[in-house]
Amino acid sequence: MKRKSTIGLTLAVAAASILAGCGGSSDTTSATTYDITVERGPVLHAVVVDNVGQKATESGRGRYSFASAPQFPVYAAGGVIDIDRDGALSVGDINNTLLLLAQDGEAATVVSSVATQSGIRDWLKEQFGLSDEQIDDATPGNDRTIAAISDEIYAYCIENNVTDPSRLTLRQMEMIQNAIAARIQAYLDSNDTTEVLEEQLVDSLRIPRISDEDLALMQSTGSGMGGGIVDAVALLPENNLTEAQKYTLAYMWNEEKMAKDLYLAMNETSPHQTLYKIATKAETQHEAAVEALVKKYDLNITNLESYETGYSEEELRALASGQFSVPEVKALYDTLYEKGSQSLQDALEVGCMVEVTDVADLDADLETAADAMDLVMVFSNLRNGSYNHYWAFDRALKALGVEEGCCSLGEEYCKTAEEFPAHQGGMGHMGHH
Repeated sequence: MKRKSTIGLTLAVAAASILAGCGGSSDTTSATTYDITVERGPVLHAVVVDNVGQKATESGRGRYSFASAPQFPVYAAGGVIDIDRDGALSVGDINNTLLLLAQDGEAATVVSSVATQSGIRDWLKEQFGLSDEQIDDATPGNDRTIAAISDEIYAYCIENNVTDPSRLTLRQMEMIQNAIAARIQAYLDSNDTTEVLEEQLVDSLRIPRISDEDLALMQSTGSGMGGGIVDAVALLPENNLTEAQKYTLAYMWNEEKMAKDLYLAMNETSPHQTLYKIATKAETQHEAAVEALVKKYDLNITNLESYETGYSEEELRALASGQFSVPEVKALYDTLYEKGSQSLQDALEVGCMVEVTDVADLDADLETAADAMDLVMVFSNLRNGSYNHYWAFDRALKALGVEEGCCSLGEEYCKTAEEFPAHQGGMGHMGHH
C-alpha cells in the first residue's frame, strides 16, 4: 500500500510540491455558537472531539468551539489545569490526567462525566438536588455545589488512579456520598473562592505543579500540550480500522521515530538545545502517542502486509537509531541527515523541512482517520506539535543570523501564523511571506 502523501524531500529544497496548501487552519478564528467549556479548573490546550471525531478549536480560558453542531458525547483529554486562572500556561498549573465528557449541554466537567451514566445522574439529582441544567451546563467556577462535588470525585480519582470518571460505578459514588455532602456544606459556608478551595485540594493531594523548568521546556518546544493523551487513547471507543488506517499508524510511528533519531543525530554533529529538547521531549512523546494506538489495536507494524502476530514492544525497541520498518522513511532519513550533518544552519533548516512535511502528512492522515476519535485526537495533537516545532526552528535560525528563518528555504517552507498556528503563548515572531 502506498501512502497518499508522497514524501519528496531532497537536498533541492525547492522540490516540495506536496506541501502546497498544508496550513489548513486559516479559519480557526471564525466565530461559532457551538461552544463547550472544559473545566476542572479551566483546562487549557486539551484535545476536544465529538462523537464523530470533529475537533474543537481552543478559544481561551477553557472554552472550545466547534465549527458545526457537535454530536454528543464530547470528549476532552489532556491539557493543563489553569490553577491561577490567568488564561495561560504558567508555573504552578498542573497537568490534566482525566478524560472529561459532556453528554449534552455546554460543559465537560467531572460531574458531567460521571452523569453520563443515567443511574448516577438520577442519584446526583436525588441526593444533592441537582438539575439536568446544572449537570450539563454548570462549571465549578460558577456553581459552588458543582465545585464541591467535582472536587470530591476528583480527589477519589487521583487517590485511586482513575483516569476516566465516566467509568465510576454507582456503588463507588455511594461510598463517597457522605464526603460529597460534607464538602458541599463546607464550600457553601466558606468565604474563600472556589479557585482558592481548588488550590487547597491540589496541595492536599500533593499533585506535582508545573515548574519554571517545565514551563521553559514547553515554551521552547511546544511539548506538554497534551498530557494524558496516551491514557486517553485507551479510554476512547475502539474502532474497526481500515487497511489505510493501519498503514497510516505504521508509517506515522516510523515518521515520529525518524524525527527523533534525526534530531539527535544532527545534535551530535551540531549541538543545539532546540534539536535536543524537541527530540528528547516532544518527539519521544509523539512516538509514544502513536505507539499507544498501535498497542491498542494490537498491530505488528513491522509486517505491513497483514499486521499479524500483534504488537511487540520488544520488536520496536530492537530498531536502532536510524533504522525503520518502512523503507521510504529510511531513505528520507538518509537524505535529510546528509544535508543536516553539514552545519548547524543545515540542521536547523532540516528541522523546518521535517515539520512542514509532517503537517502535510498529518493533514492527509486526519482525512484517513475519518470518524475514529482516538486517531483524530492523536493526529491533531501531533499536528499542533509540528506547528510549534516549526516556530522553534524558525526562531533558532533567526538567532543564528538567518534573518528570514525557515522562510530562507523558499516559499514552500515559509509559513504564517495563520497557516501554522502556535498552540500556546510565548511563541512570538512567527514568520511571514
